[in-house]
Amino acid sequence: MSRPKKSKLFLPSLHDLITVLENISETRDISYVNLFITCLAGYAVNMWLGGLIDPEELRNYFNKLYEALISGSYELDREVIEIIAALGNDVINEALYEEIMNKIVMISKDLI
Repeated sequence: MSRPKKSKLFLPSLHDLITVLENISETRDISYVNLFITCLAGYAVNMWLGGLIDPEELRNYFNKLYEALISGSYELDREVIEIIAALGNDVINEALYEEIMNKIVMISKDLI
């Protein structure tokens, strides 16, 4: 696997992301918010795997997202919160990647 390049973060700003989550939660039920966050996590870890996101940047991003989500009024699934917490606490590696992807597959099956 190649090392991440010094590059911009390929994720939406947290401000924009929270705006999107608020809009989704106003127009749809919480399952859509859970699905969106799950897809975002899957996208992010695969961008890391492809060498486009620095592991420390990824950890910092999801740490801030976790803080924003738990301080908000979202009633997210426990498994979704666990994914965000894991990505926010640990620097991603192959083992964490596999764990996250397995959880995403399980959550997606339940939500779809």
